[in-house]
Amino acid sequence: AMVPISLVPDPPAAIMAAISAALDKGLTLGYLWKQSLLAGAFYYLYNEVAFLALGRVNPVTHAVGNTIKRVVIIIASVIAFKTPISTLGIVGSSIAIFGTLLYSLAKSKFG
Repeated sequence: AMVPISLVPDPPAAIMAAISAALDKGLTLGYLWKQSLLAGAFYYLYNEVAFLALGRVNPVTHAVGNTIKRVVIIIASVIAFKTPISTLGIVGSSIAIFGTLLYSLAKSKFG
């Protein structure tokens, strides 16, 4: 039978290896549980807000906003964490920003 990939859990050995690695770095099980629950709660809230926003704006506007959000996250991580960015990453971000600019100009001109 076909099962959606999201319903296929990670192998228990992989989960235990990740937990062991975190514990070896000095983290506690309580900390891991708290972080996992917070991550799940914030992701749920993010999806809830995205769904509410989609109900208030044009779907294309929502998609463009989502693209810009990703570019902002990439740029912020490059600046804050001094993460190197490849030439392909720069080109992709530039295309996303330029496409958003063109969309904004077209929408302001043609409604």
